Amino acid sequence: MRVIQPWIGRAQVEAELAEVVAEVSGEPLVSVRYFVLNGEDWPEGYRVDRVHEVDMAVQLVLANSVVTLSWAMDGANEGLAIELSGRDAPNAGPSGDMVAVGERMEWVGLLGRSIVSVTPAWHVPNEGCSDMPWAFRMDFSNGSSVVIALGESEGSEITYMPDSLVAIFDEDVADAYRIPASSTSSYGN
Repeated sequence: MRVIQPWIGRAQVEAELAEVVAEVSGEPLVSVRYFVLNGEDWPEGYRVDRVHEVDMAVQLVLANSVVTLSWAMDGANEGLAIELSGRDAPNAGPSGDMVAVGERMEWVGLLGRSIVSVTPAWHVPNEGCSDMPWAFRMDFSNGSSVVIALGESEGSEITYMPDSLVAIFDEDVADAYRIPASSTSSYGN
């Protein structure tokens, strides 16, 4: 199992991220799971047009691997962590309830496709902190992408929240989601 914490430094995050992408290259997406607070129902209150709010983590189950994206905090450090584990490894994911979402309209077109690249969006969460990823755009072999970012949906808006995630399936929405601590959108532009 490999965990890329957001506070290890930009160069190291980029290097380890490239290794993760190389390791999962060609593996088709088999299913998708969200981890939500115990007893919470998803999607009630968590789904806006082309945006899913996820409490704790997004888990992409590939043919041989599992990629888990989760929010991570350590004092003033806040960012997005990625964990890569083998599909056979005991990987219960974070605490909370697991909800299978791979058959949802937004994910179904990505099933059977492989991740070809992952582009981080960087921010400086607090004064004195280094650059840390707050969003990852995952590009798939069919030309589609999904952005997993720190945030929550409030009505039709997405707002920054370091202990919640959003999955954004619309490029325009992802490009419009910007936070003051970042020079780029969640899409990476």
